[in-house]
Parts: sequence; structure tokens; C-alpha cells
Amino acid sequence: MKNSLYQRVLGGLLVLLAASCVDPYRPPEIAAPASYLVVNGFFDSTPGATTSIRLSRSQNLSDKNAPTAESGATVTIESAGNTIYRLQESPGGVYSLAGIPPISGETYRLHIRTAAGGDYVSDYVPVVKTPPIDSLHWTVENDGVQFNVSTHDPTNRTRYYRWEFDETWAYTSAYYSGYIYNDKTKDVELRQDNIFTCWSTTGSKNILTTSTARLSQAVVNRFPLNFVDGRSMKFQRRYSLLVRQYALTQAGYNYYDQLAKLTQNVGSLFDPQPSQLTGNMRSTSNPADLVLGFFWAGDVTTKRIFIGRAQLPNWRTTTGYELCDVDTLTLSQIRQSQPGIMAESGLPGPLYLTTTFECIDCRLQGGINKKPDFWDE
Repeated sequence: MKNSLYQRVLGGLLVLLAASCVDPYRPPEIAAPASYLVVNGFFDSTPGATTSIRLSRSQNLSDKNAPTAESGATVTIESAGNTIYRLQESPGGVYSLAGIPPISGETYRLHIRTAAGGDYVSDYVPVVKTPPIDSLHWTVENDGVQFNVSTHDPTNRTRYYRWEFDETWAYTSAYYSGYIYNDKTKDVELRQDNIFTCWSTTGSKNILTTSTARLSQAVVNRFPLNFVDGRSMKFQRRYSLLVRQYALTQAGYNYYDQLAKLTQNVGSLFDPQPSQLTGNMRSTSNPADLVLGFFWAGDVTTKRIFIGRAQLPNWRTTTGYELCDVDTLTLSQIRQSQPGIMAESGLPGPLYLTTTFECIDCRLQGGINKKPDFWDE
């Protein structure tokens, strides 16, 4: 019965982490209706940080919609010394606390009261100190780039680690557009905005954890974080990787390790079978009411690296612009079709070099045309 129950909530676990699989068999238990509270977040002790707790509802594996946010809840963080902090609700089921970090040496728990009357608490957890990231490494291998992280704790107290990362890359459209057609004046004008260079960002998808508990020293040497294919558009111009490192308690490590096995290794007879996921959240209003998630307290250390195109082999990147074509049109033809305009052709007419908007507007590839503040180029 336990295995059957936790097969039903596998879809809920995927709310915590988006994972992919190849048409797995879904027994009736997995397709059955389920709506359990999902808790995602931690009490952040990083100076100047804002603590954010996200509450949502689990969903079935077959459900392609975004998870339902849990709104209208009362969320507090409570210390063992009876200090209570109330979090403020934001759209999307996010509850935040700004300017109040946890105190080292104190223990805290998360307390949630939903609008429907459900009452949930976590275990009391200590504030864990995260050591700095020693270095981020990248090596060219297998026609791509492998990224690794190294860290250590000279006190040997930090034995459990977790990482997240954000990738940001700059790219350009196929052609530069210096002109735009003004439908009001029925004429071609100089373009004032930048739609040639864009930046795109995506976050890590997998759970990345490791333990040094079996080692004599708390040293992590070149843990593999991410691999990027050399043909990826991410390397078209310039690439950046921001890594966030968290220290965990043994209970936190066990939770995320088990969550990874349940969500990232699904679909094979040789993969771990669904089993009970033991978090530190529980319902006090209904002991049979399952709640998913793990609450913890600590800080985060970060490190960012950049890679320029000139630092990499001469890979031929796949940009999505391979089929872009150029046409030469008169002003009257532009008035009819209103294409993307690149430049004057230099031929009498006047004639203009034109193409589709998909080939001149980098934003149509999903990026933004505002350079991030951290970008060093």
C-alpha cells in the first residue's frame, strides 16, 4: 500500500523538479486524482537575502498544466525561542520575508495554515553554514564543454552539499536591422531599438547533491554540474554559468537524494522503484494528509564564470537561423508585405534588403534585448 500511495504522488514530486522520461507506463494509481501540498524553499541567512517559500499543489503526471499555486495561506517561521516571523504573500503562491536572517545557533520551523483550514509544520532545523565555492572548472570534451565545481570545508563539518545553477548566454539574430517600416507615415525609418543582440537564461533541471561523509576530509573535487553540446546556440557568442552552493544536514541530503532517485530515474526496470519520500513536513490537522517538501535554514554561496566564443574550438553552432533568406524589395512592396528591413541595398529605387522578422528580431528566439547587470562584455 505504501508503494501504491507514493506512486500516486510521483506527479507531485515533479512539481519540485521538472524531469523528463520516455513514455513511461502509468498505472492507474499514478493517474488517480491527487492534490497534496508542496512546499519549496528555505530560510536564507545570506546577508541581504529575501527568504521565499513557494506553496503549490501536486498534480498527476498526465497533467500538462502549471501546478496550482496555494494562495491565501498564513505562513510563519518560528524559532525554538518563540520568535515568530510572518511571511508576506506574493502572486503565484510565493511567501516572502525580507531583511530578517536566521540567527546562527538557533533552530527554526515552518508553520503553514491554508485557507481551507489545513495546518502543517516542519521539524525544527538548525542554521547550516555553507563554505565558499573554491572554483568552477570547464573542460572541452566529447564535442562539448563539461562544467565541474570544487569546494571544501577546512573544519570538516560540512559533509553534504547541493547545487543549482543558471545559464545565461548572449546571441545575435541572423541579420542586423537598421530600419523599420512605419505604418502611420507609410515610410521606412531608422530603427531606434536593439533587436540584434539578446540574452537568454535558463535554470538547472536536475537535483545535484553529493556527500563527503565517507571521506576523511570534507573535500569535493570537480563534481560534474552541467554539460553543454558544442553545437548549442549557447556558445554562439558568450556564455555564463552562475552556480549556487548549499550545505545540507544529513536529513536534508537524504531527502534530496531520494527525491532525485524518484524524479530523475524513472522509466526503466533497473531504476529505483517508487518508495516513501521522507521529508520533514507533516500535517497537524490530519495525520493522513500527505505534504511534500523539506524546510531548512542556511546560507548560499555563489560563483560565476564566463566563456567567450574565441576560447572554444571552431564548432558550428546550431542557431535556428539556418534557413534565413534575404530579398530585395521596393518601398511599395514593403508597404504590402511589411517584412523585416535590414538596410538599403545601395541600388537605385530605392531598394531595401529584407527578410522575415524571425531572422532579425532576436527576441523571437525567447531571449530579452536588455543586457543583464552582471554581463561583463
